[in-house]
Amino acid sequence: MSKKRARKSLPEPAKATVAITDAEWGIMELLWEKSPRTSQEIVALLEQERGWKRATVVTLLARLTAKGALETEPQGNRFLYTPSVQRTACVAEETRSFLDRMFGGALRPLVAHCAEHQSLTKKDITELKALLDQIKPKS
Repeated sequence: MSKKRARKSLPEPAKATVAITDAEWGIMELLWEKSPRTSQEIVALLEQERGWKRATVVTLLARLTAKGALETEPQGNRFLYTPSVQRTACVAEETRSFLDRMFGGALRPLVAHCAEHQSLTKKDITELKALLDQIKPKS
């Protein structure tokens, strides 16, 4: 009679990205900084930082979980929340979405707009030129 060992299930691969609202970013930033966290921890931090009520935070956690941005793990009578999307992927998606909405997907008008409406120092311009010199064109 052989004993079967319980296999640990491997975590599913992180989702590529999901659309995250401005309010949801607050929760995601906390979890990208440190995870897992309980809803109680998240509520306490966001009450202090943003003045949000528990109901607001719980609603946002439920939305993020439904979208697949968060994974939950039961622990006793509470849940632990962990991001299932990488911050870099979400930043890339937000950047693409912003460029599409504001500048038709083109980077040049964004840079021109920033140069025209922001106070760029000589140092800023030098650093931007150096950055552009480092970029390798994509085919």
